[in-house]
Amino acid sequence: METLTTSIIIVLYLVLLFGVSAWAQKRQKKMEAQGGTGSFLMASKSLPTVLVAFMMAGAGIGSINTTGIAEQVQTAGLSGACAGFAGAVALIVLGVFGGKRMRALPYNTMPSMAKAYCGETTRWLLSLGGLVIAMAITALQFVGGGAMLSSMFPDYITYNMGVVITALVFFVIAALGGMMGASLSNVVNMIVMYIGLTLCLIAALVNLGGWDSLITKVNAIPEPTTSGAPWLSVTGGLGLATFISYFASEIPNRFTTQSNTQQIFAAKDGKSARNGLVIGALMMVPITIISTIIGLIARVQFPDLAVKTQAMSMVVLSVNPVFSGLGMAALWAVNVSTGVALLMTCTQLISYDVLHVFNKNREMTEKRQAMQSRFVLVAVMIITLVMAFFMRGIVSTIMTMICITPAFAFIFVPILYCPKTLRKSTGTALLIVSYAFFLLWMLIPPLKALFPNPVYPEWGLAVVTFILCMIFDKRRVEIPDGDLEAIANR
Repeated sequence: METLTTSIIIVLYLVLLFGVSAWAQKRQKKMEAQGGTGSFLMASKSLPTVLVAFMMAGAGIGSINTTGIAEQVQTAGLSGACAGFAGAVALIVLGVFGGKRMRALPYNTMPSMAKAYCGETTRWLLSLGGLVIAMAITALQFVGGGAMLSSMFPDYITYNMGVVITALVFFVIAALGGMMGASLSNVVNMIVMYIGLTLCLIAALVNLGGWDSLITKVNAIPEPTTSGAPWLSVTGGLGLATFISYFASEIPNRFTTQSNTQQIFAAKDGKSARNGLVIGALMMVPITIISTIIGLIARVQFPDLAVKTQAMSMVVLSVNPVFSGLGMAALWAVNVSTGVALLMTCTQLISYDVLHVFNKNREMTEKRQAMQSRFVLVAVMIITLVMAFFMRGIVSTIMTMICITPAFAFIFVPILYCPKTLRKSTGTALLIVSYAFFLLWMLIPPLKALFPNPVYPEWGLAVVTFILCMIFDKRRVEIPDGDLEAIANR
């Protein structure tokens, strides 16, 4: 009975997603016929505030900020929620300080913006780093979706089948409607997340005896957190250094990577970009709170849980079948919302920043651009599927690569606010130093032991490299004429 209920809910959810994507495809073709700029990849730069908000919230939450938070709460207590709040704060910073300025400039991707100031080598290095990070996170969404489906339907769907089904769902949504379809599907995903997880939380709290009962039982847990701090300590469970490191890595990550800024470039204007990002960030906060409380419930309800990653799904499956089905659909929606957005990110980076070399002397109509982008989408899906099946250990290591983004910040913040501080060598030097240190950190155990959080030395190296370039390189960058006009009209 429970499997049947969950099956019906999942099928209805998929029908709604595909229906929305099919409608988005019709709209995308209309924009394509009208000659809109980047109709498939950029929704003709027409996303209103509400779609920017839903796209950003859906893409920004991800399994790291739901099941990942519930998992971390198992050992770090309340401070395990830090990742979710750090992500929301970082997006608010991006919206307030980057939204209007980025949208005013005539670019589609972050590497193409960097190229205009720091040269082609910087563009290639940024594209490489951005693609590796985006593909790794996409592969993890396949892994999460596969694990979710196989746990929901163990008699019918194996883990490998679940991974393939998840990848195909991501691909169909992205291929049908492009950026517009991804944005509209995230409206559905966010609604499913809010309804499913909220109902599961309420039911789980009722089963436990209410809020006061939960707090009493958490305070009565005999073992402390792994750091020895109380379970309800805001920073103690992770330790202050780790707590701060989330903000130190998330702010430059969200501010500079294409997966987070694509909504800005696709927005209809600067105001829509800024407001949409801030609203989207605020929409993430309730999901973070729900995931944290569910993590605490799991710690009390399943104290001997061996696989901590199952904390959230165990609580969801412990409530009545209808709420449970909605909750599992919500957890799958988390993977879908992030995965589809990341597929679009990878496709944008390859189409605009890799294939531009081959498209220089070709007339790229909107129709041809959309067709090429769909072929790229197929290639990205295949590569990320291979990563999901055969490179899971490597993928988890790649995830730590977001610590390289302080170097990105020292390229893009000056572009937006003080381009005269940039030199011809700044971008390339920052990226080479950052990538080299990260590679050494991965390969040399004593270095990893010396710097458990590599984001701190990455910040230090970025500052030093930026200053040295200013001192020793006298070649100032030239501000493109189009940017000067855009800044003047902003």
